[in-house]
Amino acid sequence: MERRILEILKDLMAMKSLSYSEKELEPAEYYGEFFRKLPYFQKYPGYMGMYEIPGDPFGRKIPYGVLLGKKKDTVVLSGHFDVVSTEEYGNAEPLAYTGGNRLEEALKKMELSQDAKKDLESSRWIWGRGSCDMKGGLAIHTALFEKYAEMAIDGELEGSIVLMPVPDEESYSAGMREGARLLRKLKEEYGLNYKLMIDPEPTTLEMGKQTLSIGSVGKCMPVILVQGKKAHSSHFFEGLSALSIISDIYGKINGSVEFCDVFQNEMTMPPTWFNMRDMKEFYDVSIPHRASGYFTVFSLTSTPDRIMEKVKNISKDALVRQIEKIRETFEQYSETTRRQEEGAESKKECIKGDEPKKECLKGEESSIRVMSFGELRDKLTAEKGQEFLGFYEGIYKKYCEEIGAGKISYPDATAGMMAKVLDFSNIQTPVVIIAFAPPFYLPYHSDKVKGKEGYGSKAYEYVAKISEEEYGQPVKKENYFMGISDLSYSGITSPFDYNRYVRNNPLWGELYNIDFEAVEETAIPSIIYGPIGKEYHQYTERVNKESLLRTVPQITEKLIEYM
Repeated sequence: MERRILEILKDLMAMKSLSYSEKELEPAEYYGEFFRKLPYFQKYPGYMGMYEIPGDPFGRKIPYGVLLGKKKDTVVLSGHFDVVSTEEYGNAEPLAYTGGNRLEEALKKMELSQDAKKDLESSRWIWGRGSCDMKGGLAIHTALFEKYAEMAIDGELEGSIVLMPVPDEESYSAGMREGARLLRKLKEEYGLNYKLMIDPEPTTLEMGKQTLSIGSVGKCMPVILVQGKKAHSSHFFEGLSALSIISDIYGKINGSVEFCDVFQNEMTMPPTWFNMRDMKEFYDVSIPHRASGYFTVFSLTSTPDRIMEKVKNISKDALVRQIEKIRETFEQYSETTRRQEEGAESKKECIKGDEPKKECLKGEESSIRVMSFGELRDKLTAEKGQEFLGFYEGIYKKYCEEIGAGKISYPDATAGMMAKVLDFSNIQTPVVIIAFAPPFYLPYHSDKVKGKEGYGSKAYEYVAKISEEEYGQPVKKENYFMGISDLSYSGITSPFDYNRYVRNNPLWGELYNIDFEAVEETAIPSIIYGPIGKEYHQYTERVNKESLLRTVPQITEKLIEYM
């Protein structure tokens, strides 16, 4: 078993399967050939396949194999075969995928922490891209599946096993999003009863205890588009800067614990903004008319609706503050220069009530709005009907092509679509539009899967017992893996309004979608349990040999048979 894990890991690591690229096709073909060589699938070729991801820009596929045992109680072995880029390796980059002595010698010449130096000298770790995240864990699952295939052909396999390696986890999880449909198909076709899915993401040591996660954090990405009022910079008080409004919103959201969810003693990280800028294409001396930005909100229980309402309220308050600030600044300016422009008195009553109702710039009055993208789209559909729908279809197709060609990211394309729709609306007054951009990860907890409540904790308790008693490795339970994972698509344990989320996601459709019904119907209790690793996504990425070759494979085998 140790030999096979090492052989498979070496094969997998040699593939430069960069996430969100055509290079992910190589490991998929590797698994297709792996399945075809097994005597079980030579006897039952229909039990394996290459599931094509519909509309995928790179033609990526999900390889899968099903071993049917005496019972239909089934454990799913999954894991992703894509990796992140390797530029941080510097001069050692050509060796990043080798995982051998030459890489280790090159690393000795690089700047390393004391912990990394100690591990490098110990010879107890395998180094290189994918060794830890997560080709090491995938090699374990592959070697175990090979063993179970031999048992199955001899009629000795007690339950059933599915192996489903997936692409794209590091980018948009196209593999597992489509994998939910595949798992539902297999469930219906073979009458499988899914008892557990094991995702062998690398696990960490905390105070000497190995982490086992029975859930995974959710993540959504709100995108904000702000339209202010354009004016020449020499007529400052006639305009309203979109940058001032979005900066105010940023200040109230970035790092705000108001958005943090708490479960037992675990808490999500506060929101982080990834982008904020004006939308000018070229330099000019006008006050920025539009600005956009996007950020991540992590969740354990918060729904997209709840997050949307929080962002809306903050945006309304920001509009109030910025208009009031202009009014106050104008009064200070007027007092200092002892001048009063015509209509200045009208600037004293800009804000009435708790929400922004009126804008008073240069004596103009116009309504100020904060709305979700879905509300704006519904408004235009009601007013313009087929004209708007045809327009929307055209810009959607345009952005699909640009994303597929790698010219633009999902969140930037979302902001672009929002701007095009706002152009179509002909709204000229200040407005804040809020949408969601892909990717979307559902918060998931295996103890909350309907009909299989508590399965995650059962798996944890079994692993913790044998890990400490038989291998001397204590294990601690983590309710939610905070690093984001494919577990988000193995079940829906925090229900929400799917349709409302879809309406607020401009890119939803052929390009990006989640089959919420498939995720809900598949409903697999799932855990994260893989070999101990360190510093994944860094040039010091490494996996512990003892954990990879002995402890985790043997415990995983016992866990499979227990479930």
